[in-house]
Amino acid sequence: MNILLILEGNEEETFFEILQEYGISKKINMRIENVGGSGNIAHYFQSELSNEYNDCIICVYDVDNKANDENSSYNQVRKSLMRILNNDEKVDEVSVCTNPNIILFFLLGVDTIENIILQSTSKKINTDILNKYWPKIGNKKAYKAEKWQLKIIKDSYLYGEYNFNDVLKNAKNIDKDYKNNNPASNLLPLINALIEGNIEFFKIIEIEK
Repeated sequence: MNILLILEGNEEETFFEILQEYGISKKINMRIENVGGSGNIAHYFQSELSNEYNDCIICVYDVDNKANDENSSYNQVRKSLMRILNNDEKVDEVSVCTNPNIILFFLLGVDTIENIILQSTSKKINTDILNKYWPKIGNKKAYKAEKWQLKIIKDSYLYGEYNFNDVLKNAKNIDKDYKNNNPASNLLPLINALIEGNIEFFKIIEIEK
């Protein structure tokens, strides 16, 4: 099955690159596209709907603790997807979101949820907690999701001291209702479906051709 993941930015891209190295099912052909910002998600989604290669398209983006802010980037993505799909439930199906943000999943591989709750959506403010587990990040320069900083995180999973299995284990305790809770995410079911080759998971979201 051909799965396209439309990713908000560099952090999401790094996360799914780690997952690819960890290993996904041979039943799944996963393509990831970093669209460089939440404002590009819906446009890219619409352009890919006509691509016959795609069986399923999923958008991965952050809530940033602003589910109740009508003008937030999160809600702007949802409104734009709604204009395309004309169905709120369908928008939910194609949306994989993390509240506050996907940094949470990098941290779930290094500690349990009670020790890594993010107090802010600011990358600068979250530098201290990242520095605790990746000392080279924040040593001289605040975290800005720059490529060299994300490479440190990625390499720590691929060649270093951290194991993606711990992400899977610790993420089981994360609430899925990202609209009403923080921390929360529906990312784990997608991860498991990719690893296990759960075609039925993707058929629910399958594109009508």
